[in-house]
Amino acid sequence: MLTSVRRCVCFLYSAILFFSAIARTTGAEPPRFRTHTVSATSEFAACAAIDVNDDGKLDIVSGGFWYEAPNWKQHFLRDVEVIRGRFDDYSHLPMDVNGDGRVDYVSANYRSQSIYWVENAGADAIPWKKHVVAEPGPMETAIMVDVDGDGRNDVLPNGTKFAAWWEVIPPTEAKGNPVWLRHDLPMEVAGHGVGFGDVNGDGRGDIVAAHGWLEAPADRRTGRWLFHREFSLDSDCSVPMLVVDVDRDGDNDLVWGRGHKFGVYWLEQRQANGERQWLRHTIDSEWSQAHSVYWADMNGDGQEDLVTGKRYLGHDGRDPGAFDPLVFYWYEFSTETRSWTRHPISVGERVGTGLDLKIVDMDKDGDLDVIASDKSGVYLCENLSVASTLPADAAGRSTSAASGIAANHQELLTYVDSSGVVQPIDTLADLCVRRQQSLHGMQAAMGSLPDTSRRVPLDVEVLEELDSEKYTRRRINFVAEPGDRVPAYVLIPKRLTAKAAAMLCLHQTTGIGKGEPAGLGGKATLHYAHELAERGFVCIVPDYPSFGDYAYDFKLQGKPYASGSMKAIWNNLRAVDLLVSLPEVDSDRIGCIGHSLGGHNALFTAAFDQRLKAVVTSCGFTAFHHYYEGKLAGWTSDRYMPRIRDVYENDPNKVPFDFHEVLAAICPRSIFINAPLHDSNFAVEGVQDVVSKVGRVYEVEGVGGDLKVEYPDSGHDFPDEIRDEAYRWLVKQLK
Repeated sequence: MLTSVRRCVCFLYSAILFFSAIARTTGAEPPRFRTHTVSATSEFAACAAIDVNDDGKLDIVSGGFWYEAPNWKQHFLRDVEVIRGRFDDYSHLPMDVNGDGRVDYVSANYRSQSIYWVENAGADAIPWKKHVVAEPGPMETAIMVDVDGDGRNDVLPNGTKFAAWWEVIPPTEAKGNPVWLRHDLPMEVAGHGVGFGDVNGDGRGDIVAAHGWLEAPADRRTGRWLFHREFSLDSDCSVPMLVVDVDRDGDNDLVWGRGHKFGVYWLEQRQANGERQWLRHTIDSEWSQAHSVYWADMNGDGQEDLVTGKRYLGHDGRDPGAFDPLVFYWYEFSTETRSWTRHPISVGERVGTGLDLKIVDMDKDGDLDVIASDKSGVYLCENLSVASTLPADAAGRSTSAASGIAANHQELLTYVDSSGVVQPIDTLADLCVRRQQSLHGMQAAMGSLPDTSRRVPLDVEVLEELDSEKYTRRRINFVAEPGDRVPAYVLIPKRLTAKAAAMLCLHQTTGIGKGEPAGLGGKATLHYAHELAERGFVCIVPDYPSFGDYAYDFKLQGKPYASGSMKAIWNNLRAVDLLVSLPEVDSDRIGCIGHSLGGHNALFTAAFDQRLKAVVTSCGFTAFHHYYEGKLAGWTSDRYMPRIRDVYENDPNKVPFDFHEVLAAICPRSIFINAPLHDSNFAVEGVQDVVSKVGRVYEVEGVGGDLKVEYPDSGHDFPDEIRDEAYRWLVKQLK
C-alpha cells in the first residue's frame, strides 16, 4: 500500500484534474471558501467547535488534541484508544452532560461498541476524562436530536445490530451524577443509516432508516413506535440521513449519501389518493463515500442547502472510488427547475469530511464556516461571503495544474504528475490519477459532462405496456435534461422475490437496417435486453440521439454539447438514474451492455459512471488510428465527435484520447469483450492491441477486476454462443 503522504499527493493531483474537467457551477457567484490547515497529520474522524480556554473564541477539538483559535496552536487533550488500527472516537456531539456550564462531547463508536462522553475540565485540567455510558454494539457514529420533544438533546446512535436512543437526565434532576436512560426501538431501523424528523406532519420527530421509517408515538419514552416499510434505499445510507422539506411543498423529504459507494440522492414525499408515496431522485453520482450529509444555509439567502463531501479512505481503500479525488461541496436546490447546483467548498486539497464535521460561524462574521476532520487531517474551510478577497487559485481552483491529458494515450502504466513529469503506475491510487487524465482527454474531444443542475426530475411517462410470460415491457420516455425527452423501453421480470440486478442496454431501439430480431409485440428491440429480462435482469433500453424515434439535431441543439457522444453519455447516466429509482432494482448490481455503436457508448458511459459494476461491449471499439484509415468522416460527424476531426486535421498526434484509456478508466471494474475475427467495421488487430495493453493495468497491485475477451469466427455481430457466455459472466459479476 502507499504511504499516507503519497496517497494524499495522488488525491491532490487527481482532484485538480477532476475539478478542472468536471466541476462546474451556474448562476450567481456563490460564496467561496479559503482552506486553513489546522493539522495535516491528524487522523481522527470527528471534530467539534468548543471554547476550551474560555476566551470567547471557538477552538477546535478533534480526538486527542484541541487547537487554539485563532492560530490553531495544538494542545494535548487525551489519549485515544486505537482498536484494530482505528482511533475509537467516531463522533464529537457537543453537550453539557454534567451541567457545569462547559461543553463536553459524546462519542458513539464502532469497534469498541461503546457510547462514552468526554468531560470538558477546561484548558488547564488535562487530560480530559472519558466516561463510558454503555456498550450496546457496533455503531456507525450517532446524531444528537431531541427525540422525546422535551427541549433537551438526546443521543440517537446508528446501531448496526441494535436500535435504541439515550436520554440524558442532568445532575440537577438526577440529584447527583448525570443519568443515561436507554429507550429501545424496533429493530427494523438497525443498519447503516439513520435520520430524525417529522415525516407525517403530526409535529413529532420520527426516525428514518434505510428500509422505512418509525412513526413516533405521543409518548416517545414508553409508547409504541410503528414501523412503515414505505421505501427501501441503500445498504450504506449516510449518518445522518436528512428529513427536510427539499422542494418547499409543506412536507418533509429525505436526503442521503451513499457512505461507501457512489451517489447523493433525495426521496421526494408525495400524496396520491390519500396515500403517501416516495419518488427517488439523483443529486450527484460522480464521487463516492458521502458518509455524512448536513443541512445549512451556506450563502445566506434564508434557504438551507445540502453540505456533503468525500470521506478519506473510509475502508482503507476497499470502497469503490476510494482513490478518486477528495471533494467537498454544497448543493443549492432550485424550486423552479427542481434540480441542484453544485458549488465547491474544497476540491484539489486534502480535506476529507470524515464521520462528524461541524458547520458553525467560527470567526463570528455572519456566515457559516466548516471544520472537517478525517484521516487526511483537520481543516477549517472559511466561508468568504462577508470577506472581500480570495486568491484566484483558492477553493480548489488550481491555476498551476498540468494539462491533465496523458502524453501517450496507449502507454497505460504511466501518468503525468503536476509538474509534467511522467511517473510509473504502481498502485490503484496511481491509476486514479491516470483515470482523471483520461476523463479530461475524453471531455477535450467530446465536450464537458453536464453539471448537476441539468439533473431535473425524470418525469417518466409510460406510453405502452405489454406482458410476456417472463417480463413486462414498458415503452416510456423520460426527461434527461430541461426540454428533452428520451424514448426508451423498460423490461421488468415477473415473479421477482428480491431486488434484482439491472442492465443498461445500448443500441437504437429500432432496427435501422441492423437486423435485430423482433422482440415482444413485433417491435424491434434489442435482442439482448429481451434475453437478459428472461434471465431475471431489469433492463432499460434508451434510444441514441437522432436515431429511431428520438429526433435530435446536434447542429441546432449544439449547446451544451460539443458532440453526440457526450449527449448519449449524459442520457445513459440519466437512464442509470432511472434504474436506481426503480424499487425492483438492486442499486449495487447494475451493468451495461452494447453492440456496435452501443459497444462504444457502453465503454464511454462506464468510464464516467462508476455505478456500473460490469460492462459488456460487442465489436464497438479499436484503436483510433484505425478510424483514420478512410473512416474519419463518419466517426467525426456531429452525431459522434466532431472535435476529433478538427484536432486530427491540424495534428494527428494531438488527438486527446484513445480507446486504450477508455477501457483503463473502467478498471478495476470488469469488462467482457466480443471481438469478431471478420468484422468489416473494426480491425481485430486494433482490438488485440488495446486488450494486450489494458490487460497489464488489471495486473497492477490492488486493482483486481476481470478482463475477458472472446474472438468468435464471425463478422460484425454478436453470436448466440458468445452472447450466452456474456450473460453467464454478468450473473457472476453482478451476484
